[in-house]
Amino acid sequence: MDENKKKGCPVCGWLAEYWTPERKRAGWTVLCATAICAFAAHGFLFSNEFFSHDSVSYFTYATGTFSFYAGIGRFLIPVYELFKGAAASPWLIGLLFVWWMALTAWLVIRLLNIRSVWGILLTCGLLCTNQALTLTGATYVYCMDEYAFALFLSVVAVSCFRRGRWWMLAGIAALVGSLAVYQAYFTVAASFCLLLVMKQAAEGERPVLQTIRSGVRYLALLAGGFLAYYGIWTLVCRFTGVAKQRVEESLLAGGGLSELLKLVLDANRSYFENLFDSGGVLGWWLPVIHGLLLVLLGWQLLRMLADKQGTAGNKVLLVVLTCLLPTAFQSASVLFAGSATGLMTFAGELLYLLVLMCRERQMQPGTRLRAVAAVLLCGVLWQHVVYANQVYLKKELDKTATVALAARIIDRIELTEGYLPGETPVAFAGRLDRNRYLNRGRDEFHDLDGTVGLWSDYAATYNLGRYLTDYLNYPLVWDTVTDVSALPEVQAMPVFPDAGGIRMVDGIVVVKLS
Repeated sequence: MDENKKKGCPVCGWLAEYWTPERKRAGWTVLCATAICAFAAHGFLFSNEFFSHDSVSYFTYATGTFSFYAGIGRFLIPVYELFKGAAASPWLIGLLFVWWMALTAWLVIRLLNIRSVWGILLTCGLLCTNQALTLTGATYVYCMDEYAFALFLSVVAVSCFRRGRWWMLAGIAALVGSLAVYQAYFTVAASFCLLLVMKQAAEGERPVLQTIRSGVRYLALLAGGFLAYYGIWTLVCRFTGVAKQRVEESLLAGGGLSELLKLVLDANRSYFENLFDSGGVLGWWLPVIHGLLLVLLGWQLLRMLADKQGTAGNKVLLVVLTCLLPTAFQSASVLFAGSATGLMTFAGELLYLLVLMCRERQMQPGTRLRAVAAVLLCGVLWQHVVYANQVYLKKELDKTATVALAARIIDRIELTEGYLPGETPVAFAGRLDRNRYLNRGRDEFHDLDGTVGLWSDYAATYNLGRYLTDYLNYPLVWDTVTDVSALPEVQAMPVFPDAGGIRMVDGIVVVKLS
């Protein structure tokens, strides 16, 4: 460090001072743990291609999408994609995902003061195997690393908020960047701010009014970051002539105090229902684990309340903040006016980090409760790995079956009298996932049915036409304007694969799927 300073390199001097041997060891632990857990859960996704849902049409996506992303408020995504390249390459996405998640895990362990090796390992594993990320990879693989980048920026914002002074401006900038990539991770920033205030109240080293001021400051910074983002989004749309989209799906559309209270109550109920849902891949094991984790947290809360060293004001504040946790963890349902999907629920699993935070502070090393907490969280981590691999396997099987079906449909279309490839328009009546013959269930994946509305039993996507045009690169002239389902001739047609399920109607080849 002295040699660098003599050479006049302040950056090198700062790095040498910051990266102490202890931090270097922790950094390598974070990187290795994140890589191992990420590839244990998502390795099949990163080493294969099974584009489904919107990914079918977006595995090449970097051109012509700025107006769409600007309209939905994610105007930084096209800029990020210039760095990543014009194709959704799974392996590259996986490497970028690991990098951003490792940086996020590093900041989180610094925020929550997690020092033990088991604490660091579990933090990395629980963050990168979050089920919201699994759902993202299974349906929007091209967004996997982008959402990880948004998550990283949201944690950067909180880290800067905590440092105060001029760092708060950097935090607002980071929060704007996170929102401009994916708005749902705003709830992660808000939840971490709540955890930091709870940590300060639990430590009881500052007067309660000072703790409250910290909470108010976090709220003001979060609000300031959101307002700055909304203002920039408005300017981007105004200068590019793009209309805002999906605003009606959020609280920005209004609704009044009664509607807000209803959303909060629904969010709390939904959060506990999800915690004790026994329909997952491990059945009743996960609800039992969640119940035991809540017992441990309750016991820790009682211990802190019984501690004679803490002030009464901080204890009351801690109880109030604890009651707000379900609302914060499920706040996506509130902010998106009840329309949030499983992809937006990353904050819901921050409950596990709260357990780790309590484990680090309140339980003495070597105690049985520390071991119990670690074992329970290892059970959660294992469930996440199992869930991710089953989801990806099912999506691979769905894609393979859908591609085979698409090839059969091409054969039938080409056998239709009067059809000319690349010239004769083709239209679809109905949807593949509503076909009474082909939408068969898979008993092996029964626990995945109905997850966030994206898992049909058979079809890998709701738009079979995209498999023909984008995936198989067939010269299909797809008529998406004509409502062929209303034509009497189409209503009288049988459903594919029956004979007559594909025929020429008024110069259009109609494929009746349902």
